[in-house]
Amino acid sequence: MTLNSQQLHAGQEKLMLLSMLDKGIDDMEAGREFPLSEAFEKIRELRNYRTNARL
Repeated sequence: MTLNSQQLHAGQEKLMLLSMLDKGIDDMEAGREFPLSEAFEKIRELRNYRTNARL
């Protein structure tokens, strides 16, 4: 059985998401958290970056 490129890409995305979640949990445990307003600003920045990268 071989994986096609779409399945590989989906697997890589899942691994990246899990890695980000692990880092986020580590940050929370270490007390390195953004205040809510800063967190949403960062989300907006990342969304804009992702949107612009698609263009």
